[in-house]
Amino acid sequence: MIILSIPYINNDYVIQKEGEYPNYWKEFRLDYSKDFQSFPQNIINEKTILTIRSIKKGGKYEIEITEKIEYYKKIISDKNCLCDLEINRVTDQDISSIPRSNLILSYHNFSEIIDFTKLKEIVKRSNSLPSKFLKIAVNIHKYSDLIKLSQIISESKKPVIFAGMGKLGKISRILFRHLGADATFIGLTGNPTADGQLTLEETDFFSLNSISKKTQIGGIIGGEQVIYSLGIKYYNDLFIKEKLDAVYLPFATDDIHDLWNWINNADIDFYGFSITMPFKKILGAKKQLSAMNLFLPKTNEMLNTDLIAFQETVEILKIKKADSILIIGSGATAEIALKAFQIFDSITISARNEIFGKKLAKENNREFIQLKSLTNRKYDLIINCTPIGTKIEDLIKMFNLELPQKVIELPYIQKNTLLINRCIENEIDHIDGKRFWILQAKIQQQKFIMATQL
Repeated sequence: MIILSIPYINNDYVIQKEGEYPNYWKEFRLDYSKDFQSFPQNIINEKTILTIRSIKKGGKYEIEITEKIEYYKKIISDKNCLCDLEINRVTDQDISSIPRSNLILSYHNFSEIIDFTKLKEIVKRSNSLPSKFLKIAVNIHKYSDLIKLSQIISESKKPVIFAGMGKLGKISRILFRHLGADATFIGLTGNPTADGQLTLEETDFFSLNSISKKTQIGGIIGGEQVIYSLGIKYYNDLFIKEKLDAVYLPFATDDIHDLWNWINNADIDFYGFSITMPFKKILGAKKQLSAMNLFLPKTNEMLNTDLIAFQETVEILKIKKADSILIIGSGATAEIALKAFQIFDSITISARNEIFGKKLAKENNREFIQLKSLTNRKYDLIINCTPIGTKIEDLIKMFNLELPQKVIELPYIQKNTLLINRCIENEIDHIDGKRFWILQAKIQQQKFIMATQL
């Protein structure tokens, strides 16, 4: 069950939004108005949840418990809707005054660290009280917490409405069914009622209505930039086309060990993961690889499809063995580029991180040159393995380089980078970041499809 949460800003607003989205369950947050009793009752029905949150639990205006309960009783009698009471702010007697089939008991905790002992106590108390649902809303900052949450949710004797907040709020809501919950909340763009809510647009983008507990999970692992990955739309469209029950999601993290622990221990059917910056080398080391960008949990395979893509660029751009090549970068992608071009005679490395750049050059018996020494130098091929260009930097101008004959540009943004624009203007043969991504994605899609069928 997916519940659209709508703030009671005014009557016209809630009437309009209720009419625009007829197929969703609706939660109306009445605490957004001082005059909550003026809410238009004609839009309330059996698929309506009325919520009056206290200020300490995220509400906008404080309303007395007795006034809230009396209002709920009247509306339930007339409309047979659901109403929300905060389990920690009401007595057993308060709870018993609301019909069981119309009551949601809710628990909200905005602490940065989840108190799992307290949460277990809440579930235990909820199990002893009459209500239709238990709602749990907590901040989630660690993937490992999802394992513990799933265990606690399984102890509830009644269906759970789960609302993740904080850093991993959105991804946890997408996975609410995999956590054992029966429902979650989504919000309106520009008017969310909680931190971490998915928007309607995100709900449609990830086909949230189609994700079940049996849906296979995969996606892209990396830094915060993964939310912009081309793969999210590319692979989800692929799964729809192939009629596969799988979804491709962005898994952003700054703690790869936490994420890895979750992947290895969660009771979820994972089909595979693309790996991007800054974890290609870290995860590659697990399999004694210089770097990897694809992990298939079911077969425990770790691969690097970038290597194959680089090798294909040689044919596409007709790169000659004697061409002078400049590789800018010192990370995993630069290392893979070196491996792909190892038979070429003239390769120079340059990087902002000179320690790693010099080390990479020495290990591969190549020349290293400082970025400041690139002024007026000309190469047949420039390979940019850095994020330079994603923030509208002009790589050629930054380092006073002469225009090359060919370019491989790894970064990609919605529009062309300035380096790619230079290539177009000067009729320079090039592979931009999007095209390079598609080259390596073809191999990944084959692997993903095979993995979902295991």
